[in-house]
Amino acid sequence: MKTKKLGIKLFISIVIMCIVTSIINFDSIKAAIYTDLPVSYIDDNFPDSYMPYINALKKAHPNWVFKAVHTGLDWNVALSHETYEVNDGISLVEDIYGAEWKRDGQNYYKDGNYVTASKQAVAYVMDPRNFLCDSGIFQFEALRYVDGVQTVEAVNGVLAPTPMGGEYKSRYKSYGTWYDLGTTYAELIHSISARVGINPVHIASRIRQENSGNIINNSLINGDYGVYNFFNIGAYDSSSGSALSNGVQYARNNGWTSVSSALEGGIRYIYDKYVKWGQNTIYFERFDVNNPGTAQWLLGTGYMTNIFGAKNEASITYNAYESTGMLNNAFEFDIPVYENMPEEPANMPVPSDVTFTPDNTLVYLDDPSDSGAVDEFWIRSGPDTLATLMEKIYETRDGQENRTKFTRIGIGNNTLYDKIQYEDGRIGYVLKKWIYEYQYTKVESVSLNTTYSKLNVGDTLKLEATINPSNATDKSVTWESSNDGVATVDSSGNVRAVGEGNVTITVKTNDQSKSATCSIDVVQNRVSSISLERDEYTLNVGQSMHINPIILPSTAQNKEYSIQVEDSSVVRVDGKNIIGVSEGATIATFITDDGGYKATAKITVNDDSSIEDIVLDSSLKLESNILSKIDINNNTVKNIKDKITTNYDIKFVDIEDNELKDEDRVGTGTKVQFFKNGEKINEYTIIIYGDVDGSGIINARDLLMLQRYILRKIDLLPIQIRSSVIDKQNDEPKAVDLLKIQRHILGLYVIEQ
Repeated sequence: MKTKKLGIKLFISIVIMCIVTSIINFDSIKAAIYTDLPVSYIDDNFPDSYMPYINALKKAHPNWVFKAVHTGLDWNVALSHETYEVNDGISLVEDIYGAEWKRDGQNYYKDGNYVTASKQAVAYVMDPRNFLCDSGIFQFEALRYVDGVQTVEAVNGVLAPTPMGGEYKSRYKSYGTWYDLGTTYAELIHSISARVGINPVHIASRIRQENSGNIINNSLINGDYGVYNFFNIGAYDSSSGSALSNGVQYARNNGWTSVSSALEGGIRYIYDKYVKWGQNTIYFERFDVNNPGTAQWLLGTGYMTNIFGAKNEASITYNAYESTGMLNNAFEFDIPVYENMPEEPANMPVPSDVTFTPDNTLVYLDDPSDSGAVDEFWIRSGPDTLATLMEKIYETRDGQENRTKFTRIGIGNNTLYDKIQYEDGRIGYVLKKWIYEYQYTKVESVSLNTTYSKLNVGDTLKLEATINPSNATDKSVTWESSNDGVATVDSSGNVRAVGEGNVTITVKTNDQSKSATCSIDVVQNRVSSISLERDEYTLNVGQSMHINPIILPSTAQNKEYSIQVEDSSVVRVDGKNIIGVSEGATIATFITDDGGYKATAKITVNDDSSIEDIVLDSSLKLESNILSKIDINNNTVKNIKDKITTNYDIKFVDIEDNELKDEDRVGTGTKVQFFKNGEKINEYTIIIYGDVDGSGIINARDLLMLQRYILRKIDLLPIQIRSSVIDKQNDEPKAVDLLKIQRHILGLYVIEQ
């Protein structure tokens, strides 16, 4: 598919000159990419930088549908291919434009009075965000035919300013003689386009773009040579002939000897050469970046070389829909998205002496010369009348408090425009003479409650911003993390550590852009200790025991551990289980993988044939020598003894190893010890959930001890820590456990044992 075209310059007026599509005879596909073509995909997910513009359009036109076409192309790669860096004839501007629009500021002529465009100029027209407004959006309109949306009236709206839509709308000329067409050009274009499956408004706009619909004087479309070429196809200068003769010959070779055959041939040419390959919007016809799966190459085939071609044709389409009252139809817009796009839309080229002094002042628009009248203000995408008209703002009530507020983010130097930002984030340019500063109490500074913190992965931190002065009108702020992979921050200043590293959290005021920062070092949650609930454990020969060590902190990333025993003839280790092998005693050591921290316990193994049974009442629960399910309303030593059947001697000692009497209460940490012939052969440790101090009663002292532990003001024994985890699911107590103990004390909640 080889693209060879010509722009025929119509010197009717400067306006017409600026909208004509420049097409040149060059082999652009030589600069295309052929391998590893990314396949585009379409969804509703636009980058954040698109959304202020998309949302504004959705609000104004609820029936419009916006689709993101993810091209898979890197922005800088695509931009390079669309500029002289790869092909110096692919993007052109007329020589009447300023130096900033041209390569090196010079006139490198490529086609008549068209010259090579500057890279900044191409970036401006190529960045879709600069045209997400009423006057620019139609370059992204899907070019498939939609019945009821693209009407004959809309087609005629495009042609109306031209002879094809005026008094000659149903006439044609052949060899100098006028004849009746039998229909109108609008009706003919509509019927052929519908049959081909392409948008007829686009086709009419393309005809107007190419030749202004000048069937009176334009030799390629007025039938003077007995043929018609409405799209200037094949009309380019070559060694074998002029643009006119080549265009006529192309039409003759294709049998375009009637208006209808020429229109159908040209429409099918556009569909077959461009639309069906993925160039299915005006934008994609200008910038060959969409591969729906059918493209043979990318960045090589453009219908037009004039960088304003898509923009200007879109304006024609928009005006046609507006004039026929069709702007609220259900249009679909397929908007390209590139990889690695800049955060803000590409700036419009401006003269080198046009600069902007950074500013952050709340402003409004006003024309005080006509108080009481409706004021109309034009907001553009650049500081020039050439820039896209983003929006017309109408203000009906006087007084600054009644006017739409903007933030002036740049004061223009050597230009009539200042740079403003909408509340939703859109950026535009307005004539200085309409801008007035909003009188209010400005922010002078902002500070944070801390400027440095060290967090473990998983920890959180609440940052609080203080605005000065305290009576500032606008105290709103935004929060930003320099690396979301290290720590994130939400809109309220809540920081969450997610990965190792250093990160800077910045708070910035929306008024005056004052900022403050907090530096945070995030470290991996390392193990700090390992402990066991008991110093001694007893099991029988052949019995398996699983001992859960307490590894702190509870948020440690790697809580894996291994078990080593001194005498494997007494016990052996199977994974995390200890199994009795033969009668005797040995030491088991628990070692953390992270840090190598150790905890030890004596393991005694009894021979089944020589021990006497210990039988517990079914109301009690024994697991790894931890005795639970104690009735806290009936928990004296005598009551517990009565639930244990054994021939061993029994002794109860409290958490501080003081021997208890029958009338004393048992509590968390109380040990039930079993003796045979004066030798301790087994021991159970009692746990009562909520009884942190070991008194056997759940009261305010338990609440206070747990609160001080959570605040890291005191230490607790492992069994006390375990007793304070009311839901029995976590390794460490949390604030919710405090609440449950408090509600239990107040009689509003019952802690289950």
